[in-house]
Amino acid sequence: MKYKKLELKVSKFFFYMIAVFALLFGTHYMESAFAEERVFSLNDCLKLGMENNPKLKSANLMVDAAQEDLNAAKADFLPSVSAGANYNNLNSISASGPTDADYIDQQNTNYNIGVSQFLYAGNRIVNSRDKAIERKKMLMEDKTSAQALLAYQIKATYFELMKAKQDVGIAEDTVTRLEADSRATRAFYEKEMTSYAQVLQTEVDLADVRQKLSIAKNTVERKKSDLFVLMNQPFNPNISFLGGLDYYPKGFKTTQAECLEKAIANRPDLKSLEHQMVMSEKDEAIAEGQYHPVVKLNAGYYNQDKDYDNYDASNQENTYWSAGVNVSWSLFDGGRAWYQKQRSRIDMKRIKEQVKEIKSRLEAGIVTSLLSLSEAEQRIKDTAESVNASKEYYDMENKRFQAGIATVSSILDAQVRVTRAHGNYNQALMDYQLARAELDFWTGITVEKR
Repeated sequence: MKYKKLELKVSKFFFYMIAVFALLFGTHYMESAFAEERVFSLNDCLKLGMENNPKLKSANLMVDAAQEDLNAAKADFLPSVSAGANYNNLNSISASGPTDADYIDQQNTNYNIGVSQFLYAGNRIVNSRDKAIERKKMLMEDKTSAQALLAYQIKATYFELMKAKQDVGIAEDTVTRLEADSRATRAFYEKEMTSYAQVLQTEVDLADVRQKLSIAKNTVERKKSDLFVLMNQPFNPNISFLGGLDYYPKGFKTTQAECLEKAIANRPDLKSLEHQMVMSEKDEAIAEGQYHPVVKLNAGYYNQDKDYDNYDASNQENTYWSAGVNVSWSLFDGGRAWYQKQRSRIDMKRIKEQVKEIKSRLEAGIVTSLLSLSEAEQRIKDTAESVNASKEYYDMENKRFQAGIATVSSILDAQVRVTRAHGNYNQALMDYQLARAELDFWTGITVEKR
């Protein structure tokens, strides 16, 4: 009985352990299965990229650092408080003359608390604070500029991935059709209804398409890898990307003037230069302020205690406070302030030239994008008709081939036309999406959900 009870307890223990392991493994398996089923849309990719990209994280940290600089600049408006203490022990070694040497032996103790407040500093404190404000705004615009560039890179990679996936589908369909054609050609050859050269031609074309299918599949994986890098995510071959080449609806109607107006209003690099211009103006004002006097209010509380070793009657302790206004004026600094002011003026001229350059590039980029849009949209219409015509042509030739009227060369030629028409159509779709993404970039749009 004891052995049976022990055996029963051991069985229960193993049963519980198996149940726990099954529960843990099952949970892990469900989590893994859920992770494998994740699907990313373009908006998901953009969201992850904006949250995780290292460059954007670095830009955020720079904005945070600029805020601390602003806080430090604001601190100059507040009074500064200082405290000090001093202890000194003085002992005589030797002395000559009528003075008693013991009168020298003493201990001195001093401490004080002081307050100092700037009353006027040639507006340097105000301009330093304003410059810090503009610097923070500039860095925020730089971050927005990095977001716009990242958004364009993610969109471009995503559209290239979508095209590669469609190329895979086209190649798979082509392989299926050529395999059927190859079987039919071999069957005709066995019945002496066609030559062996036609069989070889079919097999060569089939091998060529299989190679293109392999290249297309590899392109899909490479573009997925590029997307993971842009999102700062580890590569996961089980994650799929949802969507196609229809993110931007066709029929873009905005004019060049409207796009340019939107770009000038939204482009973060232009706004960044505007803040840099204000910063240079503040630098000039700070340099100008060095010609002005500095006025400070000083107040303090002091305690002095002098203790003689052998003359208690002469011990003395003084406690007092003082307040006053101090004025200082730098009359000559070797020309430092003048040179700093001249440099600020040069910086302003440089920034104005950069603004001109960016506006010129914006106009050229917008014109190019609009031309690409118009051309791609026309190609979409033309290639869509070509796809339908090539399918109809292939079906006709296939029926004629099955009836023994058409040749192998004609059916293969029809197949080439189908593949080429689909490829041209997908290329036109991708070019349209890329042109719209470029236009978003030029007009300063970072992430626009659709």
